[in-house]
Amino acid sequence: MSTMRKKGEERRQWILKKLQQQQLAVKGADLAEQAQVSRQVIVNDINLLKVAGHPIMATSQGYILFSETSENLVRERVVCNHLPENTMDELNTIIDCGVSVEDVTVEHPVYGEISARVMVSNRNEINDFMDKLNENKATLLLQMTDGTHLHWLASDSQQKIDAAKEALRRKGYLIEN
Repeated sequence: MSTMRKKGEERRQWILKKLQQQQLAVKGADLAEQAQVSRQVIVNDINLLKVAGHPIMATSQGYILFSETSENLVRERVVCNHLPENTMDELNTIIDCGVSVEDVTVEHPVYGEISARVMVSNRNEINDFMDKLNENKATLLLQMTDGTHLHWLASDSQQKIDAAKEALRRKGYLIEN
């Protein structure tokens, strides 16, 4: 791959092609290095692509372009509660059942719902997510709500989501009616 400097629309088409070719998230810093532009230029390009209707999602691992196969996923929202130190165990419990964690949402008393993309579906992604939290000394959203938070879960079958919910229930993480 040539790392020649790309201009505007040409660079955005190149970004789309890179995202289409990747199964995993692509880091903005990697795109910036390959295109020989700043990371902020890539962020602006991604925003322009989103406005143009391209289904790109920013995650903690990088950018993902949704495909038609993403629409065939079974999705369900769950409510969980646990201590911050149980976050890795909660995420591993879910993905070990073949289920991805798309996001985390908390109900803030002033701002209402606050959501962030998590997008983890394997232990390596969870390790990267936790490493990024630690490196940045970031606070988990659940710390604003005494541990209560919601997740959108996604899988190719309802049975896997049901298994993940049962595993969360056994560990005392799942809140139900």
